[in-house]
Amino acid sequence: MENTALRQAREVRGWSQGKVADLVQDWCWKNELDPGSFDAVTVSRLECGRIRWPRDEVRQALRAVFEVETDAELGLVGRRRPRTQNREVSPTNRRTLLSLGAAAVLPDVATSPSRLGADDVRGLDHHTAALEEWDRRSGGRATRHFAGLELRRAIDLGSASMTPSVRSAWSGSVARLAGLYAWTTFDAGEKGAAVVFDLALDAAREAGDALAYCHIATNAARQAVHDGDSDRALALTASAAGAHPPAVLAMVCAVTAQALALQGDIRGVMRSVAAAEDHAARADESAQEGWMRTLTPAKLRSDIGFALYRLSATTGHLAPDVVPQLRRTAGVSTAAQPRARAMAAARLATVLFRQGDVDEARHHAAVAVDLASAVGSARLDSAVTEMRAAARGGASARSRSMG
Repeated sequence: MENTALRQAREVRGWSQGKVADLVQDWCWKNELDPGSFDAVTVSRLECGRIRWPRDEVRQALRAVFEVETDAELGLVGRRRPRTQNREVSPTNRRTLLSLGAAAVLPDVATSPSRLGADDVRGLDHHTAALEEWDRRSGGRATRHFAGLELRRAIDLGSASMTPSVRSAWSGSVARLAGLYAWTTFDAGEKGAAVVFDLALDAAREAGDALAYCHIATNAARQAVHDGDSDRALALTASAAGAHPPAVLAMVCAVTAQALALQGDIRGVMRSVAAAEDHAARADESAQEGWMRTLTPAKLRSDIGFALYRLSATTGHLAPDVVPQLRRTAGVSTAAQPRARAMAAARLATVLFRQGDVDEARHHAAVAVDLASAVGSARLDSAVTEMRAAARGGASARSRSMG
């Protein structure tokens, strides 16, 4: 019988089976226990139900790694079943269940109705909003699978009968879901995100949804920046331009600055940053709906800070205002966007390590590592890896200077 409890506990954290195996082995060695030949194959056999009751050392490690109190919470059941007891769910397990709550809106089996109405489309949009929130809090690894399920269901709904106005709304919903699936694929570090982004852009274009197109295009541009493809990034941000609300235009300008930073275009970056700040000054947050509610001043500072950070890396010289921008973003205490704050903290620590400001760098590095432990994001992992390299480089330089 398949062990769904263990599989769900792993997937909600965005961990691979290999990651679980590494964590179990590390915990065992730190506690002077022998995990035996515990590897990704063993985790797979546990999840498939081929192994129901691993050795005691492994069970101890699994409870510690997943922060649960009992074996049963991970679906591990011995040959001799304990007597049924009335017990409360542990606080940690309760957090896991709450994290899984976002998946509750995604039915395992969904039959397509013969006719689709406006309420059905609003339901799709509600699910998309819930998944977007989950992505912001937990990262692409935890969200991608469920976004894919919901996208598949939304596409299947297209075979139902619907009025022209409902079909137009449905097309827009499919475009937004496709954009989310592309984004989470990118954030999870999986292949094929660029192809899915292109499909999402085609869907938004077909739906005539200019705002959805803009949102998807700027996210695709972020991926292009991450991959070092400035030409594609600039083409995408250019295609996203239009008569949009000021907060949206500010976002487009900030991502354009990131693309120009890859080319070392100092003047272009500073012009785009100034334009982003000008648009943001005219933005009315109370009038922003849907995904636009995430376009906060803190988010813009994060985008601008990354543009200046990338410019510094390209030119080899510290860009003006990069440390203050990153410091303001890293200092924002918000539970809503831990990934954005963690990335800003990691980048700030990287700059400070390279400058030799070790004490403040260590503080921000600790914040980044702490936040990153709860977010499954390949982009964040990359930023933390770069930060650790800067810390090692700074330590080596200090060691040479003292030698």
